[in-house]
Amino acid sequence: MPESPPFKVIIIGAGLAGALLANGLLNNKVAFTVYERDAVNSKREGYQIRLGDSAVRGFNACLSEQLAEAIIQKFGRSATLGPTAPCLYTTQFKPVLDLTRLPTYSRSFAINRVVLRDLLIEPLMQVGKVKYGKSFSSHEIIGDPSTGSEKVKVSFTDGTSDDCDILIGADGSSSRVNAALGVNNLVQLDTHWSFLSKGSVPKDRLDKLPVQLQKGPILVFANGVSFFYALYLPNKHESKFDAGSLTYDDVEASFYWGLNVPKSCVPKYTDSAEIPDRLQFCQDIIQDWAPELKGLIAIGQEDDDSSGITIIPLRASFQPAKHWRKAVQTGPGEMGHGKGHPRVWLLGDAIHAMQPNRGQGGNQAMHDCAELLPYLLQLNGIAASGKAPTIEDISTRCARYESEMMQRTFRWVRKSGGTSVPTIDFDGILGRLVTIIDRLFLPVISLLLRPFFGSGNEKLNW
Repeated sequence: MPESPPFKVIIIGAGLAGALLANGLLNNKVAFTVYERDAVNSKREGYQIRLGDSAVRGFNACLSEQLAEAIIQKFGRSATLGPTAPCLYTTQFKPVLDLTRLPTYSRSFAINRVVLRDLLIEPLMQVGKVKYGKSFSSHEIIGDPSTGSEKVKVSFTDGTSDDCDILIGADGSSSRVNAALGVNNLVQLDTHWSFLSKGSVPKDRLDKLPVQLQKGPILVFANGVSFFYALYLPNKHESKFDAGSLTYDDVEASFYWGLNVPKSCVPKYTDSAEIPDRLQFCQDIIQDWAPELKGLIAIGQEDDDSSGITIIPLRASFQPAKHWRKAVQTGPGEMGHGKGHPRVWLLGDAIHAMQPNRGQGGNQAMHDCAELLPYLLQLNGIAASGKAPTIEDISTRCARYESEMMQRTFRWVRKSGGTSVPTIDFDGILGRLVTIIDRLFLPVISLLLRPFFGSGNEKLNW
């Protein structure tokens, strides 16, 4: 029988954060397996993610230079040099505030989620470390009385199981690992429906879109409704990323939009499945908006390869109590069943799901990888020296990771709206006030803060 590895990590979920962390383990020769619920050939929607400094921290910690460069080459272009931020508009398409001008606002580059995920998964697939069609069922702590050692037994719904030293839950905002561990801090926001759509951007379509979209995303808040529209214009393979002209790969280019609608606006529907025509529904919601905005909803819906309009649940989270692990270990048997056990760690949306308003969910998940990986490497180093990490070794590192992660991420959860959807209205007094501040005071404020935060057009620090 072959010897089992001295230290092994199991990651539940092959999404962006799970795959990124796995690359870090692979590059540092730590034994691991990634288990993914979906089938290997399952269809995934290529919605957009915007990458900023937090994501770059994760890339720098986990990726090879070659893979990092491949990701850079897939970044979206813009008519400005460097990363961008949204521009706020009223429903009549009047600019309120260009967030790129705020030195303290997080800027980012666009990339297609599926493109990024495929790049991250490829090295793992090459070494056979991703197991598809494996849905997490439960975990328990198993011990060997003769040696005093213990492992995490991870069970799957197909009846199979695997053992590890550390279990990482990276299974998203509906995390089963979170529930099994006893955190239960993930909540569904039932006040709104979230409509999403995407499509292609050939050159003739780009010419018909508002020019602002070539500079950055458009964001509208009005009467509880929010609307986000962005382009992904990847670089042509033969052109340099910092070229001045806006040449892009129109085969991979795409648009992406999201419309969040309060359920109270449409009391005749109690379930999204009752909506007969999603396009018409969205058009009715914004029927009084400017033609430039109304036209964006219908673009691409008649394409042969259109994926239509998808409705997804909005999910968020609240910060667990400082000593939540101890609190959920209510009886002597709970530790054995894995409740609150320090051998089970959580990553990304599985612990700090947040609303998409600030575009930080994925970024913070990848930042988690940069903070979590060194602790796993330390534990692997202890095991490599010939002795298994003690429960004290593991508990100490788990506590340090969670303390750092929670302080950072739950600030972003709160900035993104917490567990209630923001009801900002830029069509009224607030919009006019922000516009006045933008025109009269922001140039001075930006000039004063620029030495501390940069010009806003700097490249990300790879």
